[in-house]
Amino acid sequence: MSLEIYKKGQGKVARTSAYMLIGILVAFGAWRFHAAFNVPGEGVLIEKLPVIGSLTILKIGSLLVFLVGLLLTHLVLNGSKVAELLIDTEQEMRKVSWPSWPEVKSATLVVVVVTVVMGMALFGFDRALQGLFSFIF
Repeated sequence: MSLEIYKKGQGKVARTSAYMLIGILVAFGAWRFHAAFNVPGEGVLIEKLPVIGSLTILKIGSLLVFLVGLLLTHLVLNGSKVAELLIDTEQEMRKVSWPSWPEVKSATLVVVVVTVVMGMALFGFDRALQGLFSFIF
């Protein structure tokens, strides 16, 4: 359970992305923790501090939830198996042949057109079946 970076210098982009995304989730979780248990005026330790307002027990608890979440994130992402996965993922992503912008635009256009045509066809079939069943029943 070391705080040192496993294989430092490898997989920087994948690791940074994972840290940032999970950090956002941890911050959101701490914020929701505070929002779920907040009772205005209860547990005030210090009144009217700059920036944070009143210092409450719940704010300290939310900060601890955030910090423990970040520590657990670091320990999990720095484990040998997860770190190797992130390093390997970044290496494989460098090998990918990414499409050019015109290819992306044309493929997107095809998807949009096919989706609209299929939607119109399903709408037509639905209306036809509704008319048929209303005529029969």
